[in-house]
Amino acid sequence: MSDETLNFLVIDDHPVLRQGVASVLARGFEGANVSEAASLDEAIASAEVSKPDAVIVDPHLGAHDATTSITRLRRSIGAPIIVFASEGNGRMLAEALKSGAKACVRKDSSPEDLVRAITAARAGEFYIDPALGIAIGTDHAEGAAILTERQRQILQMFADGAQTDKVATSLGLSTETVRTHTKRILAKLNAHTRTHAVAVALRAHVIE
Repeated sequence: MSDETLNFLVIDDHPVLRQGVASVLARGFEGANVSEAASLDEAIASAEVSKPDAVIVDPHLGAHDATTSITRLRRSIGAPIIVFASEGNGRMLAEALKSGAKACVRKDSSPEDLVRAITAARAGEFYIDPALGIAIGTDHAEGAAILTERQRQILQMFADGAQTDKVATSLGLSTETVRTHTKRILAKLNAHTRTHAVAVALRAHVIE
């Protein structure tokens, strides 16, 4: 157990749920400080004081959709965002990942899943709740299985943080060739962005 004291921000418009998540965080991260907010405005104001190490948010706050909520939080708060949703589908996951979320967890999953998601997100990794596997895994499994070895290699480098020019240099390819491979990867995985493609491939165990 690390001696580091972590600060978390839980955003949800249901106070009982916020308190429940706070209890999970207190048990999962010894000594953690947990702030709560019922809206995006309240969350952003709170974060200026609490400086959270991670943000756990219901992506559908009021009239906001996942894209609006996560994009605004990402631009205002420099901490990994964990989506904590009552339901999950491929479209919601795609929106969340494209907008900058690092992890997605269902509200009916175990406390351990939420702790694992936060730990992964803070380490810079993507985490997709196993309960969401049908939404993001099964739909893309066939596409993941037919990625070529070169495409998997490129996708692995993207997962490791490399940009297109670095991938091209490392593999002895032109940047245009890497872009072409990337377009084909997105098409095969039915992914909207490289980030989404990486998450799909991780969930399908195509890359590490």
